[in-house]
Amino acid sequence: MVALLCTVTFSGCRSFAHQNPAVVYQNIHKEFLHGNLSIAQHQVEIARKEFARRNPDWDTKFRLLEAEVLTYQGASPDVAILLNCDNRAYPAVGDIEIKRKLLCSVAHARLGRLQGSDQELQEAQRLSAATNSSLQGEVLQTQGLAERYRGQLIKANDSFAKSLEFARQHRDTFLETADLLDLGAVDVQTEQYDAALDRFQAASQIAQSIQARLALEIALGNAGWAYYKLGDFEKSLLNFQQAKQQAQALGSTHDQVVWLTNAGLSFYQLGNQKEAESCYQEALKAAQAAADTEWISNAHTALGFLFLQQGQFDSAKVQSDEALHAAYTMGNKSAAIEPLFLQGLLAARQGNGQNAEQILMRVHQDAAMVPSLRWKIENAIANVYAQQHDSPSAQTWYKKSITTFEAQRSSLQDEELKLPFFANGNALYRDYAEFLIASHRSNEALRLLDLGRARTLEEGLGEEKEEFHLLQKEDVNPESVARKLDATILFYSLGSEKSYLWSITGGGTHLFVLPGQSEIESHVDRYQGAILKSSDPLQEENRDAIYLYNTIVAPAASTIRKDARVFIISDGSLNGLNFGTLLVPVKGKFHYWIEDATVTNAVSIRLLSRFDSYASTTNVKRLLLIGDPISPGSDYEDLPNAPVEIDSIEKHFPVASRTVLTQAAAVPAAYAEIHPERFAYIHFVAHGTASLLSPLDSAVILSPPPGHPDSFKLYARDIVHQPLHARLVTISTCYGSGLRDYAGEGLVGLSWAFLRAGAHNVIGALWEASDASTPLLMDRLYGGLQAGRRTDTALRAAKLSLIHSQGIYRKPLYWAAFQLYAGS
Repeated sequence: MVALLCTVTFSGCRSFAHQNPAVVYQNIHKEFLHGNLSIAQHQVEIARKEFARRNPDWDTKFRLLEAEVLTYQGASPDVAILLNCDNRAYPAVGDIEIKRKLLCSVAHARLGRLQGSDQELQEAQRLSAATNSSLQGEVLQTQGLAERYRGQLIKANDSFAKSLEFARQHRDTFLETADLLDLGAVDVQTEQYDAALDRFQAASQIAQSIQARLALEIALGNAGWAYYKLGDFEKSLLNFQQAKQQAQALGSTHDQVVWLTNAGLSFYQLGNQKEAESCYQEALKAAQAAADTEWISNAHTALGFLFLQQGQFDSAKVQSDEALHAAYTMGNKSAAIEPLFLQGLLAARQGNGQNAEQILMRVHQDAAMVPSLRWKIENAIANVYAQQHDSPSAQTWYKKSITTFEAQRSSLQDEELKLPFFANGNALYRDYAEFLIASHRSNEALRLLDLGRARTLEEGLGEEKEEFHLLQKEDVNPESVARKLDATILFYSLGSEKSYLWSITGGGTHLFVLPGQSEIESHVDRYQGAILKSSDPLQEENRDAIYLYNTIVAPAASTIRKDARVFIISDGSLNGLNFGTLLVPVKGKFHYWIEDATVTNAVSIRLLSRFDSYASTTNVKRLLLIGDPISPGSDYEDLPNAPVEIDSIEKHFPVASRTVLTQAAAVPAAYAEIHPERFAYIHFVAHGTASLLSPLDSAVILSPPPGHPDSFKLYARDIVHQPLHARLVTISTCYGSGLRDYAGEGLVGLSWAFLRAGAHNVIGALWEASDASTPLLMDRLYGGLQAGRRTDTALRAAKLSLIHSQGIYRKPLYWAAFQLYAGS
């Protein structure tokens, strides 16, 4: 594989016999600095052979340059051979010898020869200090790399920082870029993700200015690793795949191995085990060909965890043994932690609890400085104690794991980085809840799981406690909340093997066991597909709609009164399901569940405890209506019925209490300038976009302001910074609810952004809203509000009017897109 990747035909690579070697060297070095490794390696090999016959000094210079290129390609065995690292035939002093020592040190480290690496580095340090060499910055950088290989991250950070200072003093932008990347890598390893991403961004900006393509590739991939550790597996996978393609184009085999392994980790987290194994196996072969001990260990470890998940215990044991052997060969104690953790999990899964406990306790001590690994180990220890029916010890370690996770989460400053992070802790909460349920403490399990819901939203609203506490006596009482709202709360938690539903009323809480997540999701996906094809589920008696009602609602039917208020706190794929469309069987006939219940979507019981159905404001009838914009381009066609919807809404408000911005006035900047916090009702009539990878890039499409044709989007990330007190925000756009479902947060997009800004209720669309039926639905919604109805009952009545009509608007495609979300 390595040979194939480095075999490139270059039409311009002719003989250098009649050229100035200094000019040739500079040109090849320029190709190297710009990241064109395959070109540089091919040319430098020809030049070295050409000029070696003339002058041994040029042979040495080209040999060092070729070794540097090979280092970045990951060809450490070739570097060792080329520089003959154990031979003293080179000059004993000077920058040439320092450079050779540094390259040999890196090659030895990657080959697992740490003693040889240290000897070469120490000699380079001695020579550099004696001559005040211009390579002092590179010596410091190599020292940092050696310390990283040994897992000495504090020392490595110090060395890279000193190298960065040297690079800036001497205006060495290439070294500066490399140091920023290395410092960012240490930040990721020490789990300072905000700082890491800032470093990678700074490195990218410098690399772009000097056309250093290799640095750009590394920054892209390293940022992917930060996103992976943050739980944003979709974004990390995209970064890794792009970085791998760039590494292949540049000829960096080592980087391809790194990004392949990491892409496999992302596939694994996203549930695609087949693609994960393919990536791991390909990376392992490449790492073995390059004799790269570190990444041989990493690939074996990844394969071991995959085989463990698949129940292939013997194969997992083989992989963990291979990973440990490679880690011990490197002499890197920290590299052995995960393979040992894998062996502890294997022992637990095979019923060897005592051995599992010993191994896990050992790795827990070794992982003291790695929170993301420590909380997994603590959770695993808790599971071992739970299997041994040692409830006090199990509970202690479950609490430890969640506390460790929450401490790490609280260290994140960027709200957007916090959004995906709960994916890392979801299993911790889930395992503890399973333990509590098995211990007949299902109400505690409910309160625990609720603590994990809507944390980022709650913190943004200023509702979060200063310090996280796990299951305190003063926590919200779910039954009191249901009693206050005179409602039933349905709380869902989906799990791989089984799922749970809690039905909460003022009179009690009931737990129901449901099928596993994949079974439920398959029916949700099929039913959503049928709705989007404009099917008529009621007439066709859609099997998935019937199954979903019977499976996820009917178990709790006895706790729900006829025409009762129901608040749904959903999970996973259920966040994208309109529960009102489910089919209720009654004596051989069916009807939509919306006929029986007034349904509102909520995000947590804690926020529901602060929910005000009417959300009175100072100016309770003030309306801000923005829409019918000028189309910014062919991607966004005019909405022919937008003026009709505008007219149907504004007629429900007196002229003096409404502000209407349309056409040229409906520009993004107008939203903030009009002070939206003054309005009780805010309504948008426009196109909308939803971003899967970056949900806060979701936007309402408005008119482009004069002179700024590209500034036509009102972004979710801007909406969250404009405080609101609105009783209702209605986003009459496509996909206003968003596309991305975050563990613990639900769908994040425009609706979430308005809730985060402080809106008490938000209506958003799950799919592309119909421009034809929406004006009618909205007219009836506001008619109900004008008559004094609550938002939930007004929206339900508007939908029922379409369901009971005789035309195509009776189909869910036309009325079920709009979901009601309750804030605080």
